[in-house]
Amino acid sequence: MILAAVNYAEGKGPPPPDLLTAFAARRWGALPEAGGLRDQPAGELDRMSATLNAFDAWSAWMNRDPEPATEWVKANPEMWKLVQGLMGLKNDGRGEQ
Repeated sequence: MILAAVNYAEGKGPPPPDLLTAFAARRWGALPEAGGLRDQPAGELDRMSATLNAFDAWSAWMNRDPEPATEWVKANPEMWKLVQGLMGLKNDGRGEQ
């Protein structure tokens, strides 16, 4: 799911369903199901957040000014931590799944 969001950010495949739901929620400013936060299906908001955070961080990394990357890293320390984790996932041999 996370790698699918990263791959989508790179233009390598379709977005995972939870990312599509997160995009819709962000666009419309509404939760997927009627009611409040506690009325959403178990785990759905966590999955939406995880895929959206991965997509946003990887997109920001891919769209940064390539030289020097250190400036982006300094300006985005928390996002850089996430990008490093995503790089690790991609490099463990499962990055193209």
